[in-house]
Amino acid sequence: MSELRTGFLTMATIILICIGLTMTGTGLYYRKTVSQCIRETDGSFVVVGLLLLMIPQFALYAICFRSKRMFTIYIYAMIFVCIVLGGYSLKCFIYNTTFGIAKNPAEDKRTAKQLVGRLVPASKLAKVTDCIIHNHDCNYNASLNSNVWKFCCAQPRGCGERTKFSKPGEWSWKHQHVENDVPEGCSYEYCLSCRGCQLSILKAIVHQWKYFSMFSYPSLFLVCLSLAIAKSVFDTFNEPDDYRGYYT
Repeated sequence: MSELRTGFLTMATIILICIGLTMTGTGLYYRKTVSQCIRETDGSFVVVGLLLLMIPQFALYAICFRSKRMFTIYIYAMIFVCIVLGGYSLKCFIYNTTFGIAKNPAEDKRTAKQLVGRLVPASKLAKVTDCIIHNHDCNYNASLNSNVWKFCCAQPRGCGERTKFSKPGEWSWKHQHVENDVPEGCSYEYCLSCRGCQLSILKAIVHQWKYFSMFSYPSLFLVCLSLAIAKSVFDTFNEPDDYRGYYT
């Protein structure tokens, strides 16, 4: 068994653990900052993050103790992780290649009905819309998904400059959970049937999966690489029945 292979396996394992820690933290951060109505990936970040944080550690223990049994557990556990990551990566790939909503959703020529389907079913869009109605007021900043509130909250005409938003008629996300000083006659109202609103909801959902893919793709590659190296290390054991083997 060459030290080069164990060195590569150790480096890949440490990188995976770091990615797992980052993904877990990202998922927990999402729970605090992203509107509860449009939380798509916070649970996925935490689940995958914990898998990458815990399971790759078996490789370090197996290398330190030169244990064939621990390598066996590690290989089968990493196969499970590979299947989970493969499923998430496929989902991210489909989202990334199927949806292409404009940066400014209001400028997109399509309607929500042309985009909803198996990936984002109409029932999901209806559920998010209902959640917005029951949990948020347009006159309160409620989420970091600024585009959603910008296009779903319409200001009556004639209000002009009499707002504390960053621009007239635009939702400011810089002051979260703070009531805006808006005259009663100029209060924002929902425009949930507007194309810009519906497309911004879809874009917020898809964007979260695109961000998730930034972690899932490299993680899947490193998991497959670690599996290949671990298998080559496993094949070098001379005493297959011993708990503590040794390298040739």
